[in-house]
Amino acid sequence: MVSTLTSSGRYLHLVLFVFTLTTKGNGFKVHLNTDTPAVEIGGPLNVNCRTTCLNPEINMELKPGLNKYCNEVNNSYTCQIPAVERWDLPMVCSVLCKSVSNTPVENKTVIIVYNRDLVIAPHPKAMEINKTYQLNCTGPRVYPNTKLHLKWLRGSKVVKSVHPTEQKFPDDVTPVVNILNLNASMAEDGQVYTCLAELDLDTNTTKEIESSSVTLQTYSFPKPPRILNRKPIEVNEEATLECEVQNVYPAEKLTVTWFHNEEELKPVTKTSSSHDIWATTTWTPQDTGLTEFTCRADFEDYPLNLTRSANISIEVYVFSEPVIQASLTIIDGKPVNITCSVFNVSGELQLTLKNGNMSLPSESSSTEHTIYHTLHPKMEMNGQQLTCVAKLTLQNHSEPIVKQQNITLNVQSEESSWVIIIVGFSIVGAIIIIIIMAIICYCRIDRARKTGEYNVLNPTPSRNQEIPRVNEPLDIFPLQEVISNGNDNNSQTGPNNNSCITPVS
Repeated sequence: MVSTLTSSGRYLHLVLFVFTLTTKGNGFKVHLNTDTPAVEIGGPLNVNCRTTCLNPEINMELKPGLNKYCNEVNNSYTCQIPAVERWDLPMVCSVLCKSVSNTPVENKTVIIVYNRDLVIAPHPKAMEINKTYQLNCTGPRVYPNTKLHLKWLRGSKVVKSVHPTEQKFPDDVTPVVNILNLNASMAEDGQVYTCLAELDLDTNTTKEIESSSVTLQTYSFPKPPRILNRKPIEVNEEATLECEVQNVYPAEKLTVTWFHNEEELKPVTKTSSSHDIWATTTWTPQDTGLTEFTCRADFEDYPLNLTRSANISIEVYVFSEPVIQASLTIIDGKPVNITCSVFNVSGELQLTLKNGNMSLPSESSSTEHTIYHTLHPKMEMNGQQLTCVAKLTLQNHSEPIVKQQNITLNVQSEESSWVIIIVGFSIVGAIIIIIIMAIICYCRIDRARKTGEYNVLNPTPSRNQEIPRVNEPLDIFPLQEVISNGNDNNSQTGPNNNSCITPVS
């Protein structure tokens, strides 16, 4: 440690010289000391030259134009430079020791001068996965430029280092640039990359002078949404619309929305392990025709405003079920008319009546919505099925929509048909007789209620039982319980317990 003086001779501060270069002469040594081997431009520097010669002549050669304060004490010469303003800063200390030799001994060094202007060029805030990007770092100005090491670190690991090997002139301001190529991936999402500038101090050590870091964000959104269902939708039938967005990362940042005529439909989303997203919604059409739908996907709260969408026109149609009309019972050998109809439909309709795989001919009176066929039944046709096949072809859909209705033929012989008719008439006649008797009974009971004349009969009377006669009106003479005088203790009250109330003749 040595003292430094101002021009007025006052002491300023104490300086610790930590870097020393030593040169041996004939019987003496010359030490050149600096408080730092590298100084930032505009920063202070202290230099000291001392010798083991007892009676030396010391000469300190510094770059002309430097503002410095120097002081010589005994065998030591010290200079203080308050602000280094030049990039080339050679130091030469020459010592002549006359008691030993008339040849001076020199010790020299070059002080490294640098600034801290390290810049990472702008890069995409979010990098698309599977694409190549560059991280560009421009290093600070250093002289000698061969002392600079400019490195890229991934985390704490050096992935690329640039070190100039050709020394340039002090006034050459061409910067050192380190360009790192990287392939964006999910593994790079959130990864920190650091550009580090270090100085080689020639003492097996380095000095970090500046660093800057960036944190990568990656995403995957390679394709627009894909609408899975494009089939026509039937009026008043709830339809499920599904939209898929493949290979999305980060999936939780993507929002998928369905729109119908600019009206938002609330979707339900789910994500697979392969980062595919499905968004489904339901919709019930009320009118026929083409209807526009949009599936839109965009990132929320992410460093890019990226939106992709897919549009589709879905045709809405009406198509009622086909109806077959025919007799319930078909007589062998007697022709019967079969009708196949569709009453409500939009689009081009084709009707076909089939017996198994065989198409049955239509009569000339058939129309687009109704076809007629005269069937000549045979007994072997009993149990066979007739099928009405309705095919609807829509303008914007190549595949027809098919609906069908079946009936099973019930072919009877003429004899069995008469039996069926007679049995049918018998059943109908019995039903009519029961209805007539019920009406007569009701009328007689109603008349008895109005006249008030009733007989109360015991369904199981004894041989000597007397049945009382009641002639008083019902509202002033209530029905009395009739008890037999014999040994039978059975009793009845009113119309209960299977008694029959009949009017008195």
